[in-house]
Amino acid sequence: MTGTQIFILAVGGLALLCGALIAVMRVRTIYFGAKADGTIVGVAESSGGRTHNRIVTMYAPIVEFRHDGKTHKFTSSMATREPIAKGEKVVVRYLPSDPDSSAEIGTNLRMWAFPIGALLFGGVFIGIALFASF
Repeated sequence: MTGTQIFILAVGGLALLCGALIAVMRVRTIYFGAKADGTIVGVAESSGGRTHNRIVTMYAPIVEFRHDGKTHKFTSSMATREPIAKGEKVVVRYLPSDPDSSAEIGTNLRMWAFPIGALLFGGVFIGIALFASF
């Protein structure tokens, strides 16, 4: 194996590991977690690259919710091209033992897009590295 193949294999393995760990956390959140009503309080903007010589801005909602009398705030792990309006109500899923790190908007797309994407990305990279080694 060349150095490039080892690098691609390592990147793929890291992506698979991240995807698997986040998927496990999401399953734990669904089965053992709690739900709360959340409110969109802002958006985090980031550059999504260029399309037709235009910079695409991506918007990740910032959500506030209450658990055990405390207010918690998090930024969704998934950004979209259109921002969600401030003040909109959403369902939040989280682990009561760690609401700050485990919280996510409780839709299927937002809960599963990142872990599935990371698993697919890792699988493709590992497949490329192994295919190139034979």
